[in-house]
Amino acid sequence: MTAPAPTPRRPSPYSTSYLLTAAAIAAATAILLIAGNWIGYASAAVPWLNGVTLGFWVLPFALALRLLPLPGTTLLVALFAGIVMGPFQPDGFRAIIVNLWYAVFFELVFAVTLYRIRRTWLFLVGGAFNGAIWGASVALALDSGSMVPGVVAATILVPTVSGALGAWLGVGIADALAARGVGTTTRKRLEQRRAAKAAASVHRTPVGE
Repeated sequence: MTAPAPTPRRPSPYSTSYLLTAAAIAAATAILLIAGNWIGYASAAVPWLNGVTLGFWVLPFALALRLLPLPGTTLLVALFAGIVMGPFQPDGFRAIIVNLWYAVFFELVFAVTLYRIRRTWLFLVGGAFNGAIWGASVALALDSGSMVPGVVAATILVPTVSGALGAWLGVGIADALAARGVGTTTRKRLEQRRAAKAAASVHRTPVGE
C-alpha cells in the first residue's frame, strides 16, 4: 500500500528578509515621526493645526502594510520606530506607546476583513478612521462642549483628511518600492502559502461534493 505523499512545508512569510525590510521601514519612520513630533509640539496650542501632522503617522504604516501585507506588520514597525525615536524627543520612549496606538487603529480596519481586502480605498478608510479617532479624542480632552462648533468640527475633520492623505501617499510610495523589487520575497512566500492552502483544501474535499 502506497504511503500518502507528505504535505509540502509551506515557507513562512515572516522571514529574515521580512524582518530586515520592516526594520528599514521603521528606521525611516522614526526620522519622519521625530520631525512630526516636533511640529506637533510647536502647534499644540491650536488643536486643528496640530491635527495636520496626523498623516505623518499614517503614511509609514500604510506603506509598511502595503509592501509587507502580513498581519501585525504595522505593530512591528511602530515598535521598532518607537525604540529608535526614544532618545530624540521630549516624551522619550513614550513614543512606543503612541506609535502602537496609531498602528492598532490602522491595522484594525484590515483585521476586520481578515486581511482579505488590500484595495487602496481600504487604506484610505484606515487612514481616515485613525485621524477621526485622534481628532475626537483631542476634542473630548479639550472639553468640546465649551468650544465653538466650527473649531470642534475642524479638530476632527483636519486629522481625518490628513490621515487619508497620509495613507494615499504611503500606498503610492509602497507601490513604487514594490516595482523596484522591495519586499518581493515576503509577497512571494505569502502567495506560495495561499496556493498551498488552496491546494490542500481541494485535496481534502470528498469526491462528489
